[in-house]
Formats: sequence, structure tokens, C-alpha cells
Amino acid sequence: MTLEDEARRELRELEAVHRLRVPRVLDGAQGARVTIDGVAVINFASNDYLGLANDPRIRSAMASSLDEDGAGAGASRLIVGNHRRHVALEAAVGDWLQRDGVRLFNSGYAANVGVLSSIARAGDVVFSDELNHASIIDGCRLSRAEIVVYPHRDLAALEHALASHRGARRIVVSESLFSMDGDLADVAALATLCRQHDAAFVLDEAHALGVVGVEGRGVAATAGVVPDVVVGTFGKALGTFGAFVASSRGVADLLWNRARSLVFSTGMPPSLAAGTTAAIECVRGSDGDARRRTVIGHARRLRAYVPALGGDVDSPIAPLLVGDDRRVMMLMAELLEAGVFVQGIRPPTVPVGTARLRISVSAANDAQQLETLATSLGNAMRQND
Repeated sequence: MTLEDEARRELRELEAVHRLRVPRVLDGAQGARVTIDGVAVINFASNDYLGLANDPRIRSAMASSLDEDGAGAGASRLIVGNHRRHVALEAAVGDWLQRDGVRLFNSGYAANVGVLSSIARAGDVVFSDELNHASIIDGCRLSRAEIVVYPHRDLAALEHALASHRGARRIVVSESLFSMDGDLADVAALATLCRQHDAAFVLDEAHALGVVGVEGRGVAATAGVVPDVVVGTFGKALGTFGAFVASSRGVADLLWNRARSLVFSTGMPPSLAAGTTAAIECVRGSDGDARRRTVIGHARRLRAYVPALGGDVDSPIAPLLVGDDRRVMMLMAELLEAGVFVQGIRPPTVPVGTARLRISVSAANDAQQLETLATSLGNAMRQND
């Protein structure tokens, strides 16, 4: 049997259990309304939480840099691609999060894989929440450290694991706002356990930065916690693309030498770095405050309309647990017919038996769109009972 035959056989198997992934095509700019596969719909699937993905201030900064700096970085940053725009963006992130060392990565996946495989190695022990993102899981595996997975947000289980597993070094890694469940880690308690058991603390703030806390600095800053490493992304609330690791200067400099996903990747386009620097200014300012109030208000209002939605009350991520893979895709199709786009999430992205509609709200949405979503969701659920 050829490789093509094997691939098609596996695709048929996935389709039979309603887990075949087929990407849809978006036309035009990201926003509260988008065109998916040629059909105009209200968008409740994006991570553009503050509605900045098409902001004119960011577009202007990118266009200006594109004219001045060209299209591409030309090489990895350690060769000839270390543009002044990259350096300025790292400084902007450091000032925003009050950290001494920042390194840019081309995606959140690259950031988690790069930092975890750099700071952990054989002989160490990494303690990872069971619902951590796939990029964290893969970073742990690549590190070759021993991996201890503790039940989701179970502090007692983590404390027991820390007391039971010794290694050359120990590292606790967690998301702050979990991407598929919309719930928050108890970051203050995690930091306390790390201090008590002499463990380093790595926190992925990808879905919280921009949305949570003063100036959108995230869950850790709101809790008065300074993790050893913070991973963040620009492609969600900041509306652009790419990611970063914020840490001490020594850890940041180590990444130049050990993080393969940084060392062996072409630098992000300078125009993208310029646009993201402008996005940070937007997030930190009064407009950012207003957008945070709006998206949190939307999150609360939506949960009042649909009490079955999960996640923290102030989280823009509001999952509706369905369970059955086939049913979640039928609900998604019903919503699309009603002009509402919500993504159905199935294993292996989430555990077996926990398929869900992952609803996410944006500051770009309005009250009428929330009501349309709630009404359409109620109708779809009744039709699929």
C-alpha cells in the first residue's frame, strides 16, 4: 500500500467517527462579521478578543514599515535578520510586562517548544496541567525531562507530585487562561507551591494578555505574581501574529543559544514587528481599557443568556460542552445556516467525550449579535435534541 493509500484510509477512518478536519476559507478582513466559504456570518470563533486585527493604527504602522523596511527579514535573527524593529518590539514587551529579557518567536507553538526544550533537559522533572496546550505538551516531550501530568487545576495533586518527584531541576508549567475551557488557573497558588518546593514556574498567558488586568498585563500581574517565564502571543488580543518569551535577562540570552525554534527560523517581517509595537500601545492605552470593559461585558451578558456555557464569568472563551463528536458538528452546521460561525472542537484537541462548541466573544461584537447567537444556539440545540 502506498503512502497516498495509507493517508486516504486514515482520512476515511477520521470521517467515519466525525473527526475529519476540513479548513474553511475566509475572505476579507477579520472582524465581527466575516465571509466564510462565500457566506457572510457573525464571527464568534476568533481569538481577536479586543477587535484589533483590522485596526487602522496597526495597519498604518505596518504599511509605513513595509515601505521603509521591505517585506522580509532575510534570515534568522542570529545571521542578518535582527532588525531594529525586532529589538524595539522586545523592548516594548519588556516595558509592558516589566521584565528584563524578551525574545520573539514566530508563533506561540514555537515559543513553548523553544523555551521548554531549552530550560528543561534529561534528569529534570516537568509538572504539566493535563489540559495544557499541545505546544506545551510537545515542548515537554522535546526537553527529554521526566513529565508528570497533574489533574486540571488540582493543586493538591500538584503538591503531592512535587513532594514525590525529585530531579536535578523541577519546573511547573500551566496556562493562565485555558484556551478550550475558558477557566483560570490559580496562579498565586501555583507560584506559592513553586516557592515551597524550589520549582521554576512557566506560565502561558496567550489567551489572557490584553484581556485581563491593568493594561492587559495578564493573570500573573493581576495576582501580583512574577513567574520565571511568561509565554505570550500577538495573534490573539493584540490582533497581529507571532509570540514572545518574557523572563530574566539570563534566560532570554540562553534562548539565543538553545531555542532551536528561534535560532533556526527566519525573523518575523519587520513590518509585523512594527504593527505589533503599535498594538501594544493600543492595548496599554485608554482605548485598550474600553475594549477590555466591552469584551468582559459581552462575556457576562452571553453567560446570562446561556447559563449552560462554561468558563470563568469574565473569560471571552465560553465553551458549550456537547460530548458527542457528531452532534457538535451538527450544531455547528445549524448555526452556520443561521448566519453564526462558532467552531466545533473535537478530540484530539479536547479529551474524548468532551466535544464542544468553543464560543469566543470580541470587543468588535455588539449586543444585537450576542442576542442573535443566543437565539440561534437555543434553536439549534432544540432541533438536535
